[in-house]
Amino acid sequence: MATITGAEAAVRMLQAHGVRHVFGLCGDTSLPFYDALHRLDHGIDHVLTRDERSATYMADAYARVTGRPGVCEGPSG
Repeated sequence: MATITGAEAAVRMLQAHGVRHVFGLCGDTSLPFYDALHRLDHGIDHVLTRDERSATYMADAYARVTGRPGVCEGPSG
């Protein structure tokens, strides 16, 4: 049985729940997540935002308009 990282598991769970877009900005604490997004084949597009607040607005609007999950991501701190 192959082991996967927590970041890879997070990407696979997003994929399993039908997520097609993630809104956010990268930071030092989220680099493993972005590395997993880059390495894995998943069909999820990342939309780079200016700040965390913009990411939440975009994810909320996306979910309301499309009926699909709206996901935002931001670094801690």
